[in-house]
Amino acid sequence: MLKLEECINQFIEQESLPKTYLDTALSWFTPLIEEISLHHNKAKRTVFIGVNGCQGSGKSTMSGLIQYILENVYEKSCLVLSLDDFYLKKSERQTLADDIHPLLSTRGVPGTHDTQLIASVLHSLKQGSPSLIPRFDKSIDDRSATTLHTKILEQIGVVIFEGWCWGVPSQANEQLSTPLNDLEKYSDQTGEWRNYVNRKLKNDYMPLYRYMDKWIFLKAPSFDSVYKWRCQQEHKLLQKVGNKAEIMSDKEIAEFIQYYQRLTEHSLCTLEFISDWIFELDNERTITKSAHNAK
Repeated sequence: MLKLEECINQFIEQESLPKTYLDTALSWFTPLIEEISLHHNKAKRTVFIGVNGCQGSGKSTMSGLIQYILENVYEKSCLVLSLDDFYLKKSERQTLADDIHPLLSTRGVPGTHDTQLIASVLHSLKQGSPSLIPRFDKSIDDRSATTLHTKILEQIGVVIFEGWCWGVPSQANEQLSTPLNDLEKYSDQTGEWRNYVNRKLKNDYMPLYRYMDKWIFLKAPSFDSVYKWRCQQEHKLLQKVGNKAEIMSDKEIAEFIQYYQRLTEHSLCTLEFISDWIFELDNERTITKSAHNAK
């Protein structure tokens, strides 16, 4: 078993993070992790933690840190699931585009994930049954081969499920009437796409939120930060995979994030009131404030 600070430093080195992340982890995240551990001790079953944060907010890094500390300091089994790994296959999204609306060929919004698969995985993890966790390869914009999926054979102590729209509630119908950006104005003139997305969110995603015991929200200062953070994320992906074919340029990112704008802005207005832990970020992704809603 590692000591806490030693564990965090190992994680920082493993993930090539700046050394200043140690202070962030000690100040903001270790009290959260201790509470998750205590909650698991009391529950005596698999505990599910939902994590929401817009693109590039650091939710994947934070989730990885929670997992690393739970496993190496608290000696608990922990699994991180990403909503991104549950995207529909490219061919399935193309079928949606042909049958419902052309914008559904682009991954991202509710309706472009395999929610039946999410439900199956969450159910099996809750029961402690064998589970097969899918993997999505963004460099080819398609699901990875089954041989690359992760097999879970034992009961997991803590399951962390993170995603950019995970936990976001649906909007009222009247909120959908006015286009929010050029994408909606010119490519969704009738509102068919955004209404479909909202229906899928309400009917297929929100029922799955009930699996979550606790929620963590990384709150961006505004949607304007998403472009900068998403560019950094894509540049990092290019360094990792070295495949330029499916890596977006900065201009393409500016167009791509319009798919996410509506629900990201909706999350900034709603999630702080329903989450258990809220961490407010500045434009540099530095945490400036936190709140804990005891329930």
